[in-house]
Parts: sequence; structure tokens; C-alpha cells
Amino acid sequence: MTKPRIFIVEDEPIIAAFLEQCLKDEGYESLGIADSFDEAKTQMVHLKPDLILLDINLSNGPDGVDLAHFVNQQIGKPFLFVTSNTDSQTLERVKLTNPSGFVMKPFKKIDLVTQIELAWHAYQVRTSNMQVDFTNSVLANTHFFIKDKQKLVKLAYSDITYAEACDNYSILHTKDAKFVVSYSLKHVEAKLPVQEFLRVHRTYMVNISQISQINPKSLLLIDGKEIPVSEAHRSELLKRVNLF
Repeated sequence: MTKPRIFIVEDEPIIAAFLEQCLKDEGYESLGIADSFDEAKTQMVHLKPDLILLDINLSNGPDGVDLAHFVNQQIGKPFLFVTSNTDSQTLERVKLTNPSGFVMKPFKKIDLVTQIELAWHAYQVRTSNMQVDFTNSVLANTHFFIKDKQKLVKLAYSDITYAEACDNYSILHTKDAKFVVSYSLKHVEAKLPVQEFLRVHRTYMVNISQISQINPKSLLLIDGKEIPVSEAHRSELLKRVNLF
């Protein structure tokens, strides 16, 4: 999967420089930085970024939420809010823009990169008409068929290693691929066989047979991926695995 070309809208020079360095460290192309609504509009129209990082509080004039509406109407590309502004009134405005992600300041590079990768993957799947839908899936006792473009792909329940929440979507992971479904993780949980799968976190559901390790610090390992286990789900997890 190609990496997106990213444009940054941030009015704090230190944070803007840190964002740009994070992108470069991970092999992303940074198209530049704008610190105001008007400059950002002009640059985005000219540069045509694949993905945008938006601060909410900008130096002058309209803010990042206003800019998000412009992105939706004129640019049509995914955007993430990177902000420390979480008051209830602002969050209500943010919801109306349907962002592809939300990164709270201060943040770690891994959190930023994870949100970027999820947003970009979901966008590419949607635009390539690969998005799958359980209503278009043919179910059987051990497997189901997922609609992928004009064909149906057979996917066994046992091949799913874990499922991950991504905004209003969920991602089904296998050892070799991942599929985006247009349903919440709660809906996915209701579709998968309860004897094989277990919710271990608000954003993760795992195939119990695929767990290779459970660590003391509320982490489990599946196919090399560390997955958090919340306190609310840890006791149920320990009941379900075969302890010797």
C-alpha cells in the first residue's frame, strides 16, 4: 500500500516541526505546513494532499473545524484532528465533520502513525470499491464469503486472527490480509461465533485459538501483534484459555 502525501495545518511551530519529523521518520512525504485557515485552503487546493492533519485552534480567523468542512466539500480526502481542544461544544462541532481520526496532544509518534495508517487504509478500501458488508456475505458453519469488488472471497472464521475497531468501521485481520467492514465492532462481535472469539478491549476482539502469549502487563500477542487487554475483560480471557 502506497503511503499518503500529507499536509499539516498547525499554528504552533514546535508542534508542527515535530509532526513533520514524525512523518519523515516513518517514510511519509510532508507537503508542507500552514498555520491559518486561508493559507491552508490555498495550499491544499494547489498541493492536492492525500491526507491532512488538522489542528483545531488556528492563529487567525476560522478554526480547524471550519477547515474540515472545506476539506469535505472541496478536497474530498481523509483528515485527522491533532488537538488538545476537547471541550464538549468543540467535540459536538467535530462530530459533524466526520473526521478519519482524532489524536490528542500531547501524543506519541506511534499513536499518530497508527491513526494515519488506519485512516489511509479505510480511505483506500472505500475508493477502490473493496469495502465489504456483512449483509452481502454468505454465511456457513465454518466460513463466510465476503464481497470484494465483483467477486466473493471465502474467509474461514478460523483464519481471522483478530478484529479491530476503526471509527465507524471494523477491520478483520488474517495472517495474510485485512478486510474492512462497514459495521461497528459491536456488530461484528454479534456475527462471529462466541465460542471462538472474545472481546478483550473496547477496540479489539480476538480469535482465542490464535493467541500465542499473554503478558503480565495486560497485553496478549497474536501473529506478532501486541493487543491490549482491559481489566474488565482480563478475567474472562483467563477463564477461556486452557491454563495448565
